[in-house]
Amino acid sequence: MNHTLKPQVTVTVTEADWKALHAMLRELARQRVALEAREADYLVEADDTHLYRRLGYSTMAEYMERELHYSPHAANERLRVARELAKLPLIAEQFRAGELSFSAVRELTRVATPATEENWLTTTHGKTARDVERMVAGLRRGDGPKTEPDPRLLTTRIVLEVPVEVAARYRRQRTALDNERGERVSDGEVLDLWLRAADGGPIDDVTQPAVQLAVTTCKACTQSFVSADGAMQPVAPHTAALLTCDAIYIGDLESDDHSRPSPTIPAAIRRKVFHRDGFACVVPGCRAKRNLDVHHIEFRCHGGKHTMEVCCVLCSGHHRQLHDGRLAIAGKAPDLTFRFPPDGDVESATTTLSPTWDAVEDDVLAGDTKQRSISAASLTIE
Repeated sequence: MNHTLKPQVTVTVTEADWKALHAMLRELARQRVALEAREADYLVEADDTHLYRRLGYSTMAEYMERELHYSPHAANERLRVARELAKLPLIAEQFRAGELSFSAVRELTRVATPATEENWLTTTHGKTARDVERMVAGLRRGDGPKTEPDPRLLTTRIVLEVPVEVAARYRRQRTALDNERGERVSDGEVLDLWLRAADGGPIDDVTQPAVQLAVTTCKACTQSFVSADGAMQPVAPHTAALLTCDAIYIGDLESDDHSRPSPTIPAAIRRKVFHRDGFACVVPGCRAKRNLDVHHIEFRCHGGKHTMEVCCVLCSGHHRQLHDGRLAIAGKAPDLTFRFPPDGDVESATTTLSPTWDAVEDDVLAGDTKQRSISAASLTIE
């Protein structure tokens, strides 16, 4: 078969042509943003006058989904931004002028106030929406552009698209985890539990430490970081303590020494603690036998040693609660007492909240306040 080669056609684009095309696209983008700003004004008016009720809808979000073709999440977010813009005149003005994209405005309205919006606009000028998103991450409303982010507020969004049968299994597993924990388990905790299960062994087996990622601590400021989204993200001190409590130590990242990875808890002690505690979380009423860590009752930073009486087994949920200050454990293993202080104030709490299970209560009077403690039964291994 003969193939006839077609001659290539060279299209010459003059400088005036591409400049005109660029100007046209820029103008369309400005008009699009300006239209979104006008829509925001009308959305507030429509919500205030209950327009949706006149058309038989029960909520403004339902009206926006059916009539304006927004998803439920996008509808609620558009309405939230529209409400916030009524209190932020400078941001609203640039939005209406087409100078700020909706994505940038959405992020700015999470943190800006009338007192800080001018500073935010100056700092974010010329930045992309992604840049603005990074700048406001970990901040609260009222914080300025130079405020240090709170590591506890830093999150990363992961979007998964799966077949319907996988989604059904996901919902069943979520429900099972909620029932096992006795409370709603967050998305981050769910993924952490499943990743642990993928890395660990079966029940009634001494699993390997779950944390095998690099936690880097600055020697000067003692701030700890982990690598996420291609950048070093700060983590709160209690999170760093949690991650390094039962982990694999790989050595000083600034040293050229050939350090062999080693567990922070000796394998022999870890094995004996698992057997003594019955391969289960020691917190009374907890039924978890998966996703287990070994915890130092006396923190290592406070001089805690790798001894049987200082170490106990906790599920990842109660381990995080402890390092977050929502659970306190005292005593010498296996004879331990557990406290659930209000508002997570372990140090100053004089009253602790009882868990949902039946607990053994020891009444200890502290002034006019009664302290409730939960005593764990001693475990005897025959």
